[in-house]
Order: sequence, then C-alpha cells, then structure tokens
Amino acid sequence: MQKNKKLIESMENIFRTSNSPEELFDAFRVAIENKVKDEELYKILLRNKALSIDEISMYTEKICKVFPDVSYNIFFCVGQLLESISSYGKHNEKAFSYFMKSAGSAPASNEPYLAISKMYNAELNVPRFEVVAETVEDGISKVEIKSPLCFALSNLYLNRGDKEKALSYQKLGEIYQREGK
Repeated sequence: MQKNKKLIESMENIFRTSNSPEELFDAFRVAIENKVKDEELYKILLRNKALSIDEISMYTEKICKVFPDVSYNIFFCVGQLLESISSYGKHNEKAFSYFMKSAGSAPASNEPYLAISKMYNAELNVPRFEVVAETVEDGISKVEIKSPLCFALSNLYLNRGDKEKALSYQKLGEIYQREGK
C-alpha cells in the first residue's frame, strides 16, 4: 500500500508540473499498467497545459476504457475543460461530444444537458441553437430530475425571443418541480 501511495504521489507531481508530453505519457502508461484507479489524479493530467486537444482526447478515451466506472466524471471534466479553453467556439463541438458521452455514462443525470445548455453562445450560434435545444429536449425524457432542463430550455427560448416556447417550458418545469422531478 505504501508503495502505491508513493507511486501516486510521484505521478501527481509529474501530471501537475511536467511540460513534457513524453514524460506525461510515460507516467500515464505506468499508472495504467499499475491499475491506478484515481479519477482526481487523471483529471490533473487532463488539465495539464502541455497537452494538445488530441492528447487530451487520447488519454480520456483510454482512462474511460480501462476504468468505465469513472467515465461519467472524466467525460464531464473534459467537456468542461474543452469548453473553458474554447475561444470563438473553436472546441465547442468536441466539448459537446464529451458532455454527450458523459450523459451516456449516467443517463439519469441532468448535469451534462445543463452544461450543454449553458455553453450555447447566441452571438456566434455555437453550438447551433437547434442542436442544443433538441439535445436538451431529448434529455428531459432520460433524466431523473427534469425541471432544471425545462427551466434551461425556457431561458434559451426566452433569449431567442420565442416567448411562447419559453413560457411552455417554464410551466412544464414548474409541474415537474411540484412533482419533485
């Protein structure tokens, strides 16, 4: 156990401070070979600024393949990361896909759909409004707690100028909220 703790501390230090993609890859390989299942450790790696978008994707897919039970949190983390570093919607499509993978990993969770609704940029129409609205609408039938998605759709439509749809989603959200959904 002590050996494993030292190994994790060493990898965490590398994941936090290394600027070398090669060193990061080697440490990652060691972590996978030693079956280190520590999602917080991998989140540190995925946030390392030395990694390219392709490398982040590669690590994410490998982590989620090897440790499927942490895939919801890892996919969600990467969606947030890509959205946060996206200027002018450059990585929004990829962020959107990771939020959808997160939703697929935990279908009852409304968080990925809420994240998708929040990433909509009206000025750039990125991701496209129709895609965002349709995705969030589809999510209502899948998630456990539905009212936040209805309220998110109400806000999206209100900002879009469609007061009729905004009001209908507001009312639907209130109904779900009264039902505890």
